[in-house]
Parts: sequence; structure tokens; C-alpha cells
Amino acid sequence: MGHWLVECVQLGSKIIDVDSRLTWWGARADYWLPVRPGTDAIVAMAMLNVIIAEDLYDHEFVDKWTYGFDVMAERVADKTPEWASPLCDVDPELIRGAARLIATSSSCACQWGLAFEQQIAALGVTETVADIMAITANIDNPGGNALYRCAFLIEKRYGLGDNYIDKDTYARKLIPAVSGINESNIVSCADSDAILSALETGEPYMLQMFWIKSSNTLACASMDPARTYNALMKVPFIVVADPFMTPTAQALADIVLPVAMSCERNSCRTWWTPVRTMVKVTDYYEAKSDEWIVLQLGKRIKPEHWPWADDTEFCTWYLTDQLAANGTLYDRTWRETVENPGTNSCNGTEYWDWDATYHKYAKGMLRPDGQVGFNTPTGRIELWSFGYNHWGVDPLPFHVEPPESPLSTPETYKDFPLILSGGGRSFEFFHSEHRQLPTMREFHPWPLIMVNPEDCERYGVQDGDWIWVENSRGARFRQKVKMTIEVLPGRVHAEHGWWFPEQDGAGPNYYGTYESNLNNMTQAFVTGQGGIGTPIKSMLCKIYPYTEGDVLPHDVIAKRGNFAEYEPGKAYPYIEKPVVTTVI
Repeated sequence: MGHWLVECVQLGSKIIDVDSRLTWWGARADYWLPVRPGTDAIVAMAMLNVIIAEDLYDHEFVDKWTYGFDVMAERVADKTPEWASPLCDVDPELIRGAARLIATSSSCACQWGLAFEQQIAALGVTETVADIMAITANIDNPGGNALYRCAFLIEKRYGLGDNYIDKDTYARKLIPAVSGINESNIVSCADSDAILSALETGEPYMLQMFWIKSSNTLACASMDPARTYNALMKVPFIVVADPFMTPTAQALADIVLPVAMSCERNSCRTWWTPVRTMVKVTDYYEAKSDEWIVLQLGKRIKPEHWPWADDTEFCTWYLTDQLAANGTLYDRTWRETVENPGTNSCNGTEYWDWDATYHKYAKGMLRPDGQVGFNTPTGRIELWSFGYNHWGVDPLPFHVEPPESPLSTPETYKDFPLILSGGGRSFEFFHSEHRQLPTMREFHPWPLIMVNPEDCERYGVQDGDWIWVENSRGARFRQKVKMTIEVLPGRVHAEHGWWFPEQDGAGPNYYGTYESNLNNMTQAFVTGQGGIGTPIKSMLCKIYPYTEGDVLPHDVIAKRGNFAEYEPGKAYPYIEKPVVTTVI
């Protein structure tokens, strides 16, 4: 969305940037709030406090369209900017000014990214920021947070096929409650910690086959990649489907299925954009598309559920399956869509997704029953969340301090005095993708860790030096210093997803997947309320120069199995279950 935002700013829009790093946007913002990593919820609660205490909220919208305002206001009544400042390292006047700008502007939209979910208070900060948008009436208004559905209500993009699974099998799905990690059932998918626990302990059962599709698990997604590797090596049969031989494919796969790329693929997609199609124009060797692989596998396992002759019939089903339900949705085949692109109507009906229809909650356009309001139990935006309460999560704005931080572990902080964050994007790569592309590596040949000039001097490192980044558990990785004021003193920001296709692919090196891997520092079984969230953007570390001949991470892992000992299947109880009432 970056180009849209640039145009908005050129037309006069103002920017508030809440980010621990000084980014391109922060340098152009009216308010840059350099929050201490992992404390965004504190800033958001303080903003709520200002908007309510100074009577800047939209009374009419709150009275008519929200539920639970009084108890929410009570929760943040003492959460002033002065309370927040020493906790989040942001000047109270910056918080106050940003809150006033949000509340007094004609409209405001909030765009947040993965940083919200990648902190231990994930559910707290998302809830709190949504509350800010609600009480300032910036919901489905021009210039605000518009509410969109997929084009023509084609909503199968996250479909799990649950309706085809018998109840007994479904009840054994590896979620935290089944594995005894915690009591949450908030996520309907199988949970990575629950899977890891089952692999390590064999309880409640041992997995016999693992399918990894276009996911470079060891280099990118694993909390503690060496631990993940050790656990997956217990699985008798592993298939990896990927366009490239990644570290994960090299280390774990019994069979690698080469996946076709975009130009070799018939496909379609809906999101909050129009229906889009992709047309195959060529093919190479034995590579097959994701659609083809899934369809052929399905025909062999449960043919009654996979009746389509080819990938284009499969795509047509995706687009038109809901047509039979109400007769008003998409009625074109995949081929007809390819041949007649660029419409937002079907069956002669225009769809509000692309019709600039605002305030849909007041027009009966959000609820299945056609009544006005929001599609919630109360029909209102819930500032006290029934859903959160049902799942055992605090239904009001909350913050949870990261499990390792200057406040929660001050003794550790003395020896590991830098706050380590990561996950920032670089235009050459997407997560762990494109390291294998020579042009992209020419632009960005090495992994970079941002270090403030003051810290470079303090710790005896210089721009371009290889340095070690280490935590209190003895885990470490190395990256090259990018000396910059983009991070404040006392904070460093490392890149994620690195591997080196030019290195040896054999074990234990696996294309250098451990050497610069930020996830060496992370831990499994450390989550926030509801099993959601992780402190991977707010860890403690120290830095020191790399010396030629130093023992590399893959050598340590090969000898010891990991950097630090751990108890298989152990859940680390950093987060206490909140006390949540059942009525309000």
C-alpha cells in the first residue's frame, strides 16, 4: 500500500509512525513514537486515556454503535502518558499529541503489520488499537478503516476442509489444549508448539508423515530451528514441495516435489481486491503447480472430495461454489474470467466491495440477517470483547511485559544490555525467499544488523564488521554491522530469513541456515494470552566482534544438539492465565 500512502501525504495527509526504528515513514511523520519493542499496547492505552479524558471521542458513534465503553474507559482511566512514558520510552507529549491528532482529524486509518502479532501482548495491542479507531468513529468511513469482504463473497481462502473430517479425528487435532500446553482453543489450525510437543514426547500421538509446502521452516519460521530439526528427524516420512532446494528441503525431505512458478500455473485468487486469475504460458521439466499437486494428491487419498478433472475445473469450483447457496454470487468459470476481466458485477448486480459504499453497518450490509449493526453477538463494536472472554483472554485493553526485558529481568539486562528486534523488510527479499537469486544478492549480499553509532563505539565494533549476537541461554548468530541512527542506543535490529545457497548444502551446515539465523535466539512454548503472540521482537542480547576461526553455530549444534539444554515438551509458564469474568 506504500504508493497509496505517498499519494495521500502529497495531498495533505499526516503520518503518525509508532515504530522502534526510524524508517522512511518515521522521518516524514508529524509524530514518530520510538516505542520500546514489545510495549505498543502501553502507547495505545495511553492514547485511549487522552482521547477519553479530554472528551475527544465521538459520543454519537460510541453511544449508538459500541458496547462496553464505560468498563473500557475505566480500564484506561489511570493509563496516562506520564504513566506510559517510563515503560515504553516515549515522551508523554508525543503520545498526547498523536492521540489528539487522531481524534481531531476528519478521518484516520491505522495500518498495522506483523509487529503487533510478534509480541507477547499481541491480543492486547490489537484490541486496544481497534478501540481507538472505534471511539473516534474511524470505522468504515471515508479516509478511515474501511470494512471489506472478498470479491463476490468468495471466502474460501482460509478454508480448512473441516467439514470433511469426522468428529473423533477432528477432536485429536494438535492444538494447545489437546497437547496440554495451555487451555486455549482460540486458533482453529494445528498449533506449531502443540506439534513440536507431540514430536518430542509422542503424546498424544506420534506424527508419521509431515508435508511442508513452500515453507523454509528451518531458515525462517521455526522458534529455535535446531530444536525443530531434531524433532522433525523423528518423523518417518517427510515431503517438501518447493520451487527451490532450501535448507529445509536439504535437511529434512525424503521426497522433494519441484513446484512450478507463476508463469507455469493456472490459478485464481480473491481478497479485498477484484477476482484475479493466473494463466499458464509454459512449463519446465517435471515442475507442477500447487493446484495440480493438491488435486492429484486429493484424488489418491479421498477421490470423492476431489471430483475435478484438472486445475481449471478446480479453480472454477473455487470461484462459483457459493453460487448454489443463494444464487447471487459469482457465476463465471475460470476460463470466462480469464477472457472477460475487469468487472465488479455479476448476474447484473453491483457489489459494494468496489462501490465505495461506506457506513455499511448502518445499511444492513454486514450481518447475515440483513439487520443494521456489526456481525458480533451484540451487533455493536465490542470494546469489551465477548469473543476474548469466551476464549479465556482479557476482554479489555491490556499489556504484558516481554518475558525478558529491562523491567521483567533486570539482572539479565545487566549482562545483556541491548534489546534485540528483527523482522524488518528489505526490498530484495521476502522472508527467506530470493537469497538464491544472484541479482538480489548483488543488491544485498550479506545479513545486516542495525547498531547505533554510540553502541558501535561502546562495544568496539565498526560499520561492516561481522559481529556475534548472543543471549543469556548461550544461543548466538552473526551478522554484519550497519552503523545507523535508524535504531536508538540500547537497541539493535537484525535481519531474519537468511541462508546461503552458495555454501555447502550437506549437514550439519545446510546452506549456512544456522549461521546468521535470528531465530537461534527464540524459544518454543513462549506465547501470550490465548496462545497468540511471541516476544521475538523484544529479546535481550549482547554483541561482540567475530574473530576468524570462532566456532560457528552449526558446529555447536552438531556436537550438542542445540545451544542450550531444554526439556522436551516443556511449556515455559511466563504468562499467567488472566482472571476474566463471565458477565458484564
